Amino acid sequence: MNQLQSKENHPVLALTMGDPNGIGAEVMLKALDHLSPIRNWKPLIFGDFRVLEKVRKNLGLDLDLLKKDPETVPEMQQEMETQIPVLDLGEQSNEWQPGTCSRWGGESAFRFLNTAIQWIRQGRADAIVTAPLNKEALKKAGHDYPGHTDILAEVTGHPRAWMMLECEKLRAVMVTLHMSMKRVLEELSPSMIHETIEVTDQALKRMGFDRPRIGVAGLNPHAGENGMFGDEEMNTISPAIEEAKQQGILTSGPYSPDTVFLRHQAGEFDAVVAMYHDQALVPLKLIGFGKSVNITLGLPLIRTSVDHGTAFDRAASFNSDSSSMEAAIQSALRLCKNSIVAGDAN
Repeated sequence: MNQLQSKENHPVLALTMGDPNGIGAEVMLKALDHLSPIRNWKPLIFGDFRVLEKVRKNLGLDLDLLKKDPETVPEMQQEMETQIPVLDLGEQSNEWQPGTCSRWGGESAFRFLNTAIQWIRQGRADAIVTAPLNKEALKKAGHDYPGHTDILAEVTGHPRAWMMLECEKLRAVMVTLHMSMKRVLEELSPSMIHETIEVTDQALKRMGFDRPRIGVAGLNPHAGENGMFGDEEMNTISPAIEEAKQQGILTSGPYSPDTVFLRHQAGEFDAVVAMYHDQALVPLKLIGFGKSVNITLGLPLIRTSVDHGTAFDRAASFNSDSSSMEAAIQSALRLCKNSIVAGDAN
């Protein structure tokens, strides 16, 4: 049992507020308000208490935030029944300027996330749910990462992690993430694709699918049309699919990228393995943007996130939709429950 879990074994979710200058605090507080009363789980916010209080007052929410110091958090189990504890990691909150991309915002977001990861690794929380951070702000703070997934992989000592986007019963996992199309063509390999199929199969089983079915997208129009429009399907993708089949994984393809998600929507697959970022995210965000969930795969922890960015252009308006954050919290709770059933200690 984790240190923060109650005698009822309720999971503790580490909620990171992301870049304080973005909409993370807003969508997190709105989600907690919509999900109230909070039962059968416990939230713990990793963020800047002063900023959260200012956002709460701007929104007119009747949430009882309780400022906590890292040294006293293990003593707060009774308080968590009625209050939402905040592990206050804020520094120089006077720099808060909603809508601004700054070094302070990037450093704050990194600190919140890094601390939450350490708590998970120490067994003090059960899952991480992240609000958005900004890549440019991270870089200004000296943290040159493409995003959350890369930070999670490095801090946990894993060579890589994968992103699954889930919405409207559709799921996609990407072989490559944030890179140019030129680099995608240079880096795609049978081993990368096969590993992604394996990780997807394992993740689906943890999500409750006994015999998950995985459809694999091609790279070229019409999946190469037998080499007429490219040979990557024959030389790179098909060998990976065949190797996965030999392991007993129910995978098939490569399918034409312009129809594979239609087939998924019709129930032919439980998830699609896509070759690159936009191949997966364009169709899924078109169908369920604002309600989708980003789930990190391949790491010894549970992490879910929203499907949107910091939205600096609207952060000062305080009118953002919290649906994706609510879905991310619900998804993390479902994954925690399935991990307990499966005996996965993460």
